[in-house]
Amino acid sequence: MNKWVEKSIDLAGSDGYLDKLMDIYPVDLALERNIDVVAKDNVIDLFNKKDTKKLISALLDLERFPIDDPYIGFLRKDRSALNKNPKTVIRISERLYKMGIDELLLGANQVKSPSRQVGQMFRNWFCKIGYPILSKEEFLVNDGICVLDGADAALAKFAREELGYSRKKGLDAVFKIKNKFFIAETKLITMSGGGQNNSFREGIAFIKNKSKKLNATRITIFDGVVWIISEKAKQRKKKLSLYETIINLKNNKIALSALLLKDFIENS
Repeated sequence: MNKWVEKSIDLAGSDGYLDKLMDIYPVDLALERNIDVVAKDNVIDLFNKKDTKKLISALLDLERFPIDDPYIGFLRKDRSALNKNPKTVIRISERLYKMGIDELLLGANQVKSPSRQVGQMFRNWFCKIGYPILSKEEFLVNDGICVLDGADAALAKFAREELGYSRKKGLDAVFKIKNKFFIAETKLITMSGGGQNNSFREGIAFIKNKSKKLNATRITIFDGVVWIISEKAKQRKKKLSLYETIINLKNNKIALSALLLKDFIENS
């Protein structure tokens, strides 16, 4: 079995795995959206005045619109649509006014989905484990272990410009060990099925990509139920379930728990 897969499976079955993972993905911390005081007062004022179009426009400026509606994304991108679609504006406004201002503000402050914060939480942790965090210029000339500074889009841009990375999707980490580059995605798989299966497939596809232009090693950092694999599953050779396919990864396909990343870096 792939060395890092085996280590990750053993780690996930050991005492304190989830407790240690909390240092990386602190999902019990407040993930609420904090509305700016000025923006909040403006929303309250527009709500009380029943200034519908301006109210909806002000709410579209917030990180989260108070209600889920399939047309909100369109309105965010094209505010002029508020003047062109009176029935839609009326329908949305009726729901907003029916909620009342207190519930409306609660909706806008709704806690973020932890799964959507995984990449940022990982980067926050990774930048604190002891390696220098460098700008692009410093990163390129450094010949030791170092981490590229930046959010997912900036990391992907660097990888496209400097390493031959061809995907548009952002990256969760770009780092270097001496003169060898590594790019990484993180996946916290909390359950089997649905979108979590898609997330798993994306992670596997990422490390299996055979791009000859890429001047970097791909790593997928998996944590969660992906490492819960029974002894019976390990012994089977055919018809493996989705998550069990990870035990068949070749040695040059790197998938591992975030808790082993420092071990991987120090021993590469």
